[in-house]
Amino acid sequence: MKLKHKIHLSSTLLMFFVLLILAVVIYYSFSSLAYETEVERLEAEVEVMVATFNANNNEESPDNILRAYVPVDGLIKEKNQSSALFSTIQRPSVTVEFPNDVAGTSGYMAVEGEQFAYVTAPVIWPGGEVVELIVAQSLREVTANLATLRLVLISVTLLSMIPIFLSSALLGRVLTRPIEGLTGTMRRIQRDGSFEKLPVAGESRDELSQMGVTFNEMIGLLEENYRKQEEFVSNASHELKTPLTVISSYADLLQRRGSQDPALQEEALTAIRNETERMRQLIEQLLHIARRSQAQMDWQKTDLQPVLRQVMTAMNASYDREFRLQAQQPLIVETDVQQLKQLLYILLDNARKYSEDSIDMEAGKDGSVYIKIRDYGVGIPKDSLPHVFERFYRVDKARSRETGGFGLGLSLAKELADSLHLRLEIDSIEQLGTTVTIVFSGDFNVVKLQSGQEG
Repeated sequence: MKLKHKIHLSSTLLMFFVLLILAVVIYYSFSSLAYETEVERLEAEVEVMVATFNANNNEESPDNILRAYVPVDGLIKEKNQSSALFSTIQRPSVTVEFPNDVAGTSGYMAVEGEQFAYVTAPVIWPGGEVVELIVAQSLREVTANLATLRLVLISVTLLSMIPIFLSSALLGRVLTRPIEGLTGTMRRIQRDGSFEKLPVAGESRDELSQMGVTFNEMIGLLEENYRKQEEFVSNASHELKTPLTVISSYADLLQRRGSQDPALQEEALTAIRNETERMRQLIEQLLHIARRSQAQMDWQKTDLQPVLRQVMTAMNASYDREFRLQAQQPLIVETDVQQLKQLLYILLDNARKYSEDSIDMEAGKDGSVYIKIRDYGVGIPKDSLPHVFERFYRVDKARSRETGGFGLGLSLAKELADSLHLRLEIDSIEQLGTTVTIVFSGDFNVVKLQSGQEG
């Protein structure tokens, strides 16, 4: 069963049961009130009759007094306590045999399918004998009125179900129309491979509109990620194609002339080795990007100075370049040491590639703990700043080719900084150098671009 049919059926049945229960409550409440009112009225009449009877002083026959007070459509039964004999005075309209014994002093009961109100009262008969009177009155009018009320309530309930039935059908359509639109859109996306958004009209803030807005945001994000994935695959293929072409060309050259020319053989082997190393580095960086979502962080409080000293010692031992460190002590932060080291290695290696002079690292605290990496190289133009963290982006592709860059360095650095809850600030002036500042703060995934350099 479709959702709109379920909504239609459930809401209609719910309202039907609510109206039915309401009608039953109204009917029984009104009937009880009507019967009790008649009993109270009969009690008042009996009190007047008893007072008149007791004030008679044997001046008039007791039956004559009682006959004057027989209710309309009613009767009076006389019970002699000594002989337990009954005599009845009743209206001709009363044809039923009213019972001689009743429960309690007043109330109402059904006799042969007809409702009666009754009241019992003791009186002193002439001669001093106590006689119990049972005064009863038919409730035909009340019963007729209740039948009319019952018919009205049934009619109103059934008539009320017509707009309820129609409105519940409309409600089902209104609630399911956005869902049907969402389902249709998802099917078209699945069939055509397109990224289609839902039409969201107006500025409604209800849940259905929010569902449409959220779906559109999700589709936009998926479309953006798909575009980036295609761009990533295209760029990766392009980066791999060049070294593969070089290797293939030199392999063919070696096969044709390598055995006859030692110099050519050495040149080919060197080129193949260099291109193989470039491919290895590129594949390692690509694998690192793929593994970023699976990385588990090992948070611990750490003094930065020993960590920075280890990193600078490793860089000085690995490259023929001067890496200088200036750090306050102590600088206690909570971070993942291995991930932080990797971030520092990426930024220091990036600075090394694009400068020929020494590299400075400074660590201190100015409100927040910071690490600054400063080089004195070529810098980068301001129009390239918004793109420095994009994968495979390089400001000068020819120069990057010479230095061995793939445009992945700062992209990896950005992802590492985000996972470590760090902020990167990059300041660069062309031909004067670049300064990258790592700020330990609570602002997650915030990158402030003052100027930048390529990855």
